[in-house]
Parts: sequence; C-alpha cells; structure tokens
Amino acid sequence: MVRSPESTGRVGRFVLALVLTALGLALLADPASAHTSLVASSPASGERLAYSPDEIVLTFATAVDPRTVTAELRSADGEVVAVEPLSGETGDTTVVAFAVPRLPHAVYGLAWQSVGDDGHRVLGEVLFGVGTEVGGTTSVAGGATPMARALDSAGLALRIAWYVVLALLAGLAVVGRAGVAGEIARRRIGGLLLTGAVVALGRGGVALAILLEAGAGDLAWTSRGTVGFAAVGVLLGLLAVAASRTTAGTDARPTPTPALVALLVAVVGGTLAGHALSREDPVLAVTFGILHLGAAAAWTGPLLVVLLVARTPAWRGLDAEERTAQLRASLRRMVPVAGWSLAVVGATGLLLAARAWSGIQGGVLAVLVVKALVVVAVAVPLGIWHHRTREGWVDVPRTARVEALGLVIALVLGAVLVGWDPGWSQGTGGLDPAVAAVLDGTADDPTLCMDLEVGRAACYRSTLSTVLATQGPQAAIDAAVAAQAVDSYVAENCHQVVHDIGNDAAEQIDDMADALAVDGSACWSGYFHGFIEARLAEIDDEALSDRLPTFCDGAADPQYSFTHYNCLHGLGHGLMLRVDADLFEALPLCRDLEEFWLVRSCASGAFMENVMAAQQGLQTPGVPTDDLRYPCTDVDADLSEDCWMMQTSMIIWRLGGDLPGAFEWCDSVDGLDRTACYRSMGRDISSIAALDPDGVIQRCRMGSADAAHWCIDGAASNAVYETSARESADALCAAVQEDWTAACEASRDQALSTVALG
Repeated sequence: MVRSPESTGRVGRFVLALVLTALGLALLADPASAHTSLVASSPASGERLAYSPDEIVLTFATAVDPRTVTAELRSADGEVVAVEPLSGETGDTTVVAFAVPRLPHAVYGLAWQSVGDDGHRVLGEVLFGVGTEVGGTTSVAGGATPMARALDSAGLALRIAWYVVLALLAGLAVVGRAGVAGEIARRRIGGLLLTGAVVALGRGGVALAILLEAGAGDLAWTSRGTVGFAAVGVLLGLLAVAASRTTAGTDARPTPTPALVALLVAVVGGTLAGHALSREDPVLAVTFGILHLGAAAAWTGPLLVVLLVARTPAWRGLDAEERTAQLRASLRRMVPVAGWSLAVVGATGLLLAARAWSGIQGGVLAVLVVKALVVVAVAVPLGIWHHRTREGWVDVPRTARVEALGLVIALVLGAVLVGWDPGWSQGTGGLDPAVAAVLDGTADDPTLCMDLEVGRAACYRSTLSTVLATQGPQAAIDAAVAAQAVDSYVAENCHQVVHDIGNDAAEQIDDMADALAVDGSACWSGYFHGFIEARLAEIDDEALSDRLPTFCDGAADPQYSFTHYNCLHGLGHGLMLRVDADLFEALPLCRDLEEFWLVRSCASGAFMENVMAAQQGLQTPGVPTDDLRYPCTDVDADLSEDCWMMQTSMIIWRLGGDLPGAFEWCDSVDGLDRTACYRSMGRDISSIAALDPDGVIQRCRMGSADAAHWCIDGAASNAVYETSARESADALCAAVQEDWTAACEASRDQALSTVALG
C-alpha cells in the first residue's frame, strides 16, 4: 500500500497527540523523590560523642521517599554494624532516621544512599567518633557494591548516548530540508529513531534495575524513570515504524518531520522522566530543562549531521562546485538555529548554575568549569569564526570538526553533571530560612528548636554553642534556662543541655577560672560538669594520676564552695568517660583525691555519669538486670549514701516511669540509704513535675508515709539547684502539710547557702 504525504502527516499528528497526552498525564502526576543532598545529620559529620547514639538522623535538602534511602554503618576497622530504619511513613519526608545498637568507642562512618524516582543514585557518608575524635579519618564506608557501580556506569553510558541521539535528531530536523545534504541525511531517519527507542528503553531498564538493587522493589515498576523512559521508547519506536511504512515499496523519500516530532518527544519526555518534576518549582525546572537540553541539541546536531554527510560516498561523488553550493544551502538553515541555540544555552545554563551554586563543590565544580571552558574557549570562538567565514567555504573545514568535538565533549560532561546533580536551589532545600540557619550552625535563637520534630537535641547544641561563642557562657546558660520554661524537652533534659554548653566552653575558653566564674548552678550545674569533663579529656593517661589531686585547685576559692564542688563533681563525670563508664574503675581514681569531701564530690559525679551512661547504652560490666539497687549495694559503705542520691534516676528509667515501683526499691534498703533514696526521688520528681508544688506533693505521697517528707526535702533542694533562686522552693514549702514545712525550709535554706557561697 502506497502512503501519500498527507497520510504521513496524519500519522505524525496522531503520534504527536499521543505524546502530548502522555506528557499532560505526567505533569499531573505527584512528584516523588529525586536527586537531593544531605544538609544536616545528628550526629554531625566529624562530631565526637561521649556515648553511643540511640539513632542517626539524616536531614535532606529535598523530600525523599524513606523506602529508597538505605544506610550501612561501619567502624574504622571495617566491622559492619546493623542499623534499622525508623521512618515508617510512606510519603516523602526530608528527615530519615536509623536506630543504632550500642556502639563501643571507635570511629564510625554511616554510608547512605538515596535513589531518586528517576533511578539516579546519590551517595554520602557521615563520620563520627564515639568516645574518640574522628581525627584524620576521611572515610570508613565500604562503598557501592559492584552491581551498583555497574548500573551507575550503564546509566552514564546510556545518558551520553541519549544526548547524542537528541543532537542527531535535531540535526536531521534542521538539515533534512537542505538539498542533497538533507536527502542523504533523511535516509538515516528510520535507523536513528530505532536507536533512540532502544536507548530510551535501556534508560528505563537501568532505572528499574537501580531501584530493585536498592531494595525499593515496590516502587521500581511504577517509578517515573522506569515508566517515563519506557513510554518515550515506545513512542520513538512507533515513529520509526511510521517513518518506514510511509516509504516502503515506493519511490517516496522520507521527510524530516518524524525527526522533529521525535526530538520533541525525546526532549520533553526525557525531561519529565527525570528529576525536574520533583523540584520545589517543577514548572520552572521542567521549562528550563527542556529549553537547555533542546537548545544544546539544536546547536550541536546540525554540525554533526553535516560532518557525517560529508563522509558519505554520495556526498563525495558530487563535484567540487556542487558540494560548495549544497554546503552553503545547509549553512543557510544551520546558522540562524545555531545563533538562537547559543543564546538559549547560555541564558539557561547560567541560570541553572546560579540556582545550584550553593550545592556545587569538589568534582562537580571541576567538571562544570571544564565544560564552561570547552564551550567558551573552543566552541563559541570557532562558531563565531565559522559564521563570519562561511561564504568562503568550498568544503567542510577541519576547524568545524574541532567545534563539533568541543560540543560533543560538552554534551558528555553535561551527562556526567546530570548524574551527579548538584541540585536546583537545594542549598537550603526549600527549608524555612530559620531552620536552615539552625542546620548550618549559624543560628543563635534556641526557640527555633521547639519546632523540630527530629534532631531537637542537635539543634539546641548548635544554637547554644553559637550563643556561647558570640555572647559568652552566662548568656548560653541563661538561654537554656529560658528554654527550660517553654520546652518540655529541655525541662526533662536540662542537665544534659547545659552539660553540652560546658563541653563546648572547654574548647572555646582557655582559662578555667574564667569559664567557672559564672552562675552555672542551673540544671544541677550541668555546665560545670560538662566543662570539667571535656577539660579532663585533654590530659593523657600518663599524666592523669599526677594531675588529679590539683585539678580543681583553680576552682577552690573559696574552698568547699559550690563552684569547688561542681569542679570535683565534673571530674567524676570525666573520669567515667576515661574508663568507658566502668564505675568500679572510676571510683578508685576519685580516692586519689584523699580528703573525704573531695572524694565524695568526685564520686557523686561518677554515680550520676553511671546513670547517664546506662541510658546511652553503656554500663559497668557485670551489672545485674534484676536488682535495681546495684551498684549502691556493692560500693564502699562510706559512698553508698552518695550512690543512692543518684540511683533513683536509674530505677525510674528502668521501670519506665513507674514511681510507686521506684519507691518500693527505696523501701528495700534501710537507714541513711533509704533516706538518700527518698531525697533522690524528690529530686527526680521535682524535675518530672516541672517544679509544680501540687505535682511534687502528689507524687511524693506515692511513697511510704513515714518517708515521704524526705522526698519533699529532696524536691526543695532541687528547686533551688535547678533555678539558682528560692521562689520555686518557697512555693513548695508553703504548700506542704504543716509537719513537713520545717524540714522543707531547712533543706531549701541549706541549698541556698551552698549556692550563695559560689
């Protein structure tokens, strides 16, 4: 059957209608995860942690599907540690967390990968140390699997082939109507369309394979990369069939129309199958992606086609005069297209680079610079030269091959950059500017942290560290106390929050006297403890025993003051860190201080750290799981009371907040130990009740009636130590029953005198 040109036009219009329908459906589809970058993590990369984290939190620049984010944790010696994803949402999110088992002291690297809906893989690593500095370690990740590397390489090769196909389609569309050169070029339309179909199907297949290899099987078959490129491949195949059927069995010659339609299908469909739709401004991203890629193809393709035509026997069979005439006919069609394409490529390229500039660094920056140099130093000057000298051409000059080579190199480098994807305005990932400032460590307003669902601890650490650096330790402590009044997280973890300020102050403030010359009594003097702990970590093991007896001399003015106590208490914290939280190794070191008040003060810090360490996953070896009185039943008798003054925090934690059950453990011991246990319960209850008198009294009454007043005494002391003021303790003592009032006030007054001593 012979098909007329009108029939060919109808086929082309029908295929174009299919294309536009498919593209419309794609534009209506919900965007899924695409290329992204890591903007923050907790722990931060390079951070030293005192204890093993319970979880590792990754915050991405753009929303990702948590099912496509995987991670592998390794220690510096290569041991793989199993982590479990905590993000159970099926929708996209910028925050993905992984549960972590208890980690021994070492340097670790969490190698993560995010696979976009288009099948592109983004990799990264978070390095951190537990009980040790990261130091010179640069990576401990095992790297991508051989299969992953093979798939990524296949994806790059197919992406390069795809860009070359687009360029040749553009060349055929432009040169295809230019006399003999166009006639020679049009003979290759069917084969080129078929090649494009194969490459498109290959890109869809690689996207499918990458998602399957990454464990995202439930997404792989419906992902935009898989479905989109498969659809483009089918449409190009239909165009190839249509182009071949219009000329089969006839003398009719193919027209360049299928090449133009195929170019539109490939550029628009390929852009929509990629990551542009997942940008925060998808319409703008798609528009500029189409313009940039289409213009690059239109600039490169016609010159490539002319060079290929010039190598054919049919072209070489023409006499010199005819070749010159046909070449000039081709150039008349090429020059305006090249001029406009250059303008579009330049404008869109500069905008795309500007939008992604904040995410460009390292190898991406190097490739981008090389690409720009090739275009600016080779392709553009030669293009201008050829434009000015084209009327004198009698054949294709060698310099045209150099220009074409430069353009092809630019296409290849563009394919590499698309694979790396430096991002589309993902310096902040569309995050609220205030939250972005928190994540990059420039914010100094801790109230911003209240809005974070995940990573609140890291946020407070970052913002308060900034306050410390810019306004000093007292301002940072005051900011933490202010946050305690409005954020339940800080109220429950106040000691740890100011403890972190102390850790950071040890790095920022050289003179111990200056660092301790503040009102750091808030939140059970966590600031002092954190400072001493960090400063102690600076002393090597050989010098430790010699330095311990005089370590707190600078804080002993006056001697036995609250500041002196806090230095010694912080020393106990620090010693526990030095011995991997082994309490029975730390206590003998406290004994080196000799004077008993000094020993007890140091031991109190060790006992508190024992509780904190257990909550972080570290424990003294041999801890019985069924006796919550341990270790207080095994320490020396002269330190058992100090042990009990901290032990209830451990008991309440292990019982999941069961206060009556905790009081039963207090009642299982006698004498001063029972008294200390009830006073310790009062301290914990005061924090749990946020210093509310009625809440404290109600909870203290859960214990035995004959001992409940000791709980009130402990709560009154805690109210003073938490706030460095008397108002909360006054309110409590005024609210208790009359026979408890005197003891409550005595406990309050003793705490006030201690704080006043300095």
